[in-house]
Amino acid sequence: MQALRLLLLLAFAATPLRASDSQPSANHVLATSLVNLYFSAPLIHDQMRDSKSWDKHTGLQASDTNRLLPKIWQSYRKSQRKATRTAYYNREIVIGDDRMPFTIKQLGAHSKGKPQALTISLHGGGDMPKAENDKRWKAQQKRYPNAPGLYVCPRAPRDTWNQWHGYHVYPLIEELIATLLVQENIDPNQIYLMGYSAGGYGAFNLGNAMPDRFAAVAASAAAPSPNQTPAEHWNNLALRFEIGEDDKAYNRVKLCRNYAQSLDGVRRQDKAAFAYAFVEHENRGHQISDQACASWLGKHTRIHRPESLVWKPTTARVRQFYWLANEEVLPGQEISAKIDGNQIDLKTSNVQNLTIRLDDALVDLDQPVTIMANDMMIFQGLVKRKLRSLVKTLEERGDPQHAYCAELAIYIP
Repeated sequence: MQALRLLLLLAFAATPLRASDSQPSANHVLATSLVNLYFSAPLIHDQMRDSKSWDKHTGLQASDTNRLLPKIWQSYRKSQRKATRTAYYNREIVIGDDRMPFTIKQLGAHSKGKPQALTISLHGGGDMPKAENDKRWKAQQKRYPNAPGLYVCPRAPRDTWNQWHGYHVYPLIEELIATLLVQENIDPNQIYLMGYSAGGYGAFNLGNAMPDRFAAVAASAAAPSPNQTPAEHWNNLALRFEIGEDDKAYNRVKLCRNYAQSLDGVRRQDKAAFAYAFVEHENRGHQISDQACASWLGKHTRIHRPESLVWKPTTARVRQFYWLANEEVLPGQEISAKIDGNQIDLKTSNVQNLTIRLDDALVDLDQPVTIMANDMMIFQGLVKRKLRSLVKTLEERGDPQHAYCAELAIYIP
């Protein structure tokens, strides 16, 4: 009987949308029913993922997507609150054999019901006994009392030298953010990342690989990893890094100075590039007073729909980069993308398949879109808004600001 009711709901929800700019679509409720069923029925969730029911809700108007997205987020958030309840209340993210405990502290006044900022703060340590890394984790929890919003300190899942930028860390941080977005009232455009010493290395690497997740990054007493932190990745993300002038272990201060020069070069080439901040503390070694980092973070808001970007993938664990998706991440790939009106220009190296995600904040989807790749036109035409695209991209990222109503899979000769 229950299965029959689900099938009837699916058939009912498959009626196509008839859009209107001034009034909600006549079948708006049916699209909402399909979304609610998808997120509330775990037993048929996977079967529904590729259901043809979604195809009926193609060709939406911009007004439809604007009305539907808050409802999709509400339905998704409700389902994920249940799915992530254990991790949230146990204060521990678990993926495979890796366990990442975390603490949460409310810093400063907060108005109930109003979205707030989130600061993720990474402790130092590294390849040392567990007890020593635990001490640094506890110290980090008190290090920045002036950090913006909700102050979250995860504990590194492994006691290794690359405790915050190993291959295993990226999905854990993604899951932490996704969990907090559904369990807490967080503004996704005000998520900050910071770290000290080994945590600073993590801030450099995580922020650089996932710049679309954060509003600003601060890295202290650390250095960027050569060949792992392309300077161009900071074009749309604010970065502050601080180092003592006598902090010469692992070539830290020299690497920071050279990186500042690289960032200057990027800024000269791209007038839209961010304004970074590099602070070198005189007569100081590895221990510096970097409290200014915390207050500096809160001055920035995430740029999540940049008109231009450069993506040089450094880890196969990250396959989305702003409004691009690449399921075949390979070493040596480069993508430069720029939107001008309804034309998207791509310059690529070692890339054949790419997905471009779009909405009306990026282009006018009521008009034809042109895609140029390496000076060759590879697409021209209308790209339809789809309910399935909105749901799929929101579910992938767990972030309502990274939900896109249109997707275009392209092949680059």
